[in-house]
Amino acid sequence: MKKVTFSALAAVMLSGVVYADAMTLFSDPKTGQVFTTAGENRVEMGDFVDAKTVDMANRDLESGFSEYKDAQKKFTNVTSKAKKIEFSGTHYFGLTSVSPDVTGTTVKDSAGFELRRNYVQVKAYFNDKDYFRVTMDTTKELASTTSYANMYAKYAYLYLDKILPYTGVEIGIAHRPWIDYEEHNAWHYRSINKVAIEQKTNATDSGPDLINSADLGFNLQTKTEMFSSEIGMFNGEGYHADKAAANQENSKALSLEWRLTGHILGDGTKVGKNDRTKDTYANISTYGLMSKNHKDNDVIIGDKSEYDRSMYGIHAVYNQPAFLIAAQYYIANDDAGNTALTGAINKDYTGWSINTEIRPATDWTILGRYDVSNIDKTTYTSGVGATAKDQEMKQILLGVAYKMNKNVNFIASGKKITDDAKATWTAATLDVAKEKNVYMLTTEVKW
Repeated sequence: MKKVTFSALAAVMLSGVVYADAMTLFSDPKTGQVFTTAGENRVEMGDFVDAKTVDMANRDLESGFSEYKDAQKKFTNVTSKAKKIEFSGTHYFGLTSVSPDVTGTTVKDSAGFELRRNYVQVKAYFNDKDYFRVTMDTTKELASTTSYANMYAKYAYLYLDKILPYTGVEIGIAHRPWIDYEEHNAWHYRSINKVAIEQKTNATDSGPDLINSADLGFNLQTKTEMFSSEIGMFNGEGYHADKAAANQENSKALSLEWRLTGHILGDGTKVGKNDRTKDTYANISTYGLMSKNHKDNDVIIGDKSEYDRSMYGIHAVYNQPAFLIAAQYYIANDDAGNTALTGAINKDYTGWSINTEIRPATDWTILGRYDVSNIDKTTYTSGVGATAKDQEMKQILLGVAYKMNKNVNFIASGKKITDDAKATWTAATLDVAKEKNVYMLTTEVKW
């Protein structure tokens, strides 16, 4: 009897659960008898639960339906000097088909699977607000010229909250002021197309690519109910620039960049964290940059490959649970500086973009976007410039998205690009792309 009793008691202890219907047992040391009530010369043995009840409870725990499940959780210890460590990931996988229409014969249709983005991120919090973030970015796209996936440290920065009233700062490989804002408030489909000022804007996949999303420097971020802003100083060439001759980082001048946003309906403190299927917001922004000695390809100061870049834009977005609409217009200029050098080039960029989302049913979205981009190029010979249209591009994009759950989103999309680009696909001068059709099936995963 004692063996049975103590086995049952052990089962109760191992389960880690306190049962409401447990009974207390008592024994007589002289006779070894077991009683359910206290009495003279009886010694309390402890609580008893019958084996059937314990077995049923353990089965419930294993199946995940027991009210005692939380009491059975097991944790793996992680050692860190940070108060909390947070892991997350964002991944874009897709099947892409590209059909170019060119005057030559060397460019063919192509199709294949892509790893468009593979972000793995960790944040180490020192308190509730301050942290260090590292995000690794792995990419293998159809148009890649390498046979392997490219990996970069996309972000690696220290964030300090409220170093000024309503203002925090990122220091390191930090967000640049514009692109992250647009991708979280107006254009939510980076998995199928970059924002207008970052994308390659013609059918040959060249074009301005005026700015990317991160760079070495600092970014001051202010958030209030009616106004938000980001103002920063950066190297200017972007997080994946290197010291190669074709893409030289220039250390003798920096890039000043900004975003200023008015939140007409308020809630500027939530900028970038809105739920567009539930929230209503209306924002008007201006953004820009002034970058000196941008992408100097040579160590010789004043070389014709060195230029200063300036860019200015205006953007508006309105969202409610049923739909979103956003539009922007931008201008930019690359100033060669020393136009006395033969071969020096100035470029003037103008462009505009409009995009929309319509949400006809829960978890379903119809999306569309239209882009126009123009480049005028002035080439100098002994100080005399000749201006010509370098590129005229139009792009129309349509798609439908289905949100399977908070982690997975599926998108089917197609876009048509038309342009009069002077650039060529290959060394063959006849291979000038006039049109390109791109079709994508995309899976977005976030955790």
